[in-house]
Amino acid sequence: MKKKILIPAVVVLVVLVIAGIFTFLKPPVAKDNFYIGNLHTHTTYSDGRNSYQEMINEAKDLGFSFIAITDHNTIGQDIMVLCPKEKEILCIIGEEVSTTEGHMLAIGIKEIIPQGLTPEETIERIHEQNGLAIPAHPAAGNGISISRINELSVDAVECSIRHKKAGAPYDCELLPDFSYAYNSDAHKKEELSMAANKCLMGGLTFEDLAEAVKNKRCFNFYGE
Repeated sequence: MKKKILIPAVVVLVVLVIAGIFTFLKPPVAKDNFYIGNLHTHTTYSDGRNSYQEMINEAKDLGFSFIAITDHNTIGQDIMVLCPKEKEILCIIGEEVSTTEGHMLAIGIKEIIPQGLTPEETIERIHEQNGLAIPAHPAAGNGISISRINELSVDAVECSIRHKKAGAPYDCELLPDFSYAYNSDAHKKEELSMAANKCLMGGLTFEDLAEAVKNKRCFNFYGE
């Protein structure tokens, strides 16, 4: 007849305590989350109808986690100061640059990119500032042509919901091999809700956003 091996209760308790301590000491596993935002917007510093603060307030009301201000060929001085200090939303300094062949979004820059450069030169200037280079509304008349975009080292292309609704060909269908950014090209606060990105990110920083954009982890929040 086999003898039963009895483990004292105190030993069991000690083992459980030690196991609990090691579990507690393990670093938490980071989980990606979806964040919503718009990467192509305009203010009264270029041809927008609303001020910087009005656009920021509307983005907050819509529940956006991030927004890029991309006025044409300029960055407002107060935007340069206020945008990085926003507490309730990740505000990203940007610019819609007029290249020799069409418009290019420069997202996450610190200094103005001069207009009138070639697309290649513009992309180089953007990347020197660790920004994202995204051709704006490629299928529209003032966008860089589809054939040229296929030759460029861009980080993503814009899926312009605004221009699609206006009857232009849908950029994303013409450029199937790229990462996408779903933007509204908002020229007034009411247009912020026309399109938005839903990006799977490790955290709410520009670095996390840039990684999501480049690696095809941004989706159309409002649907097509």
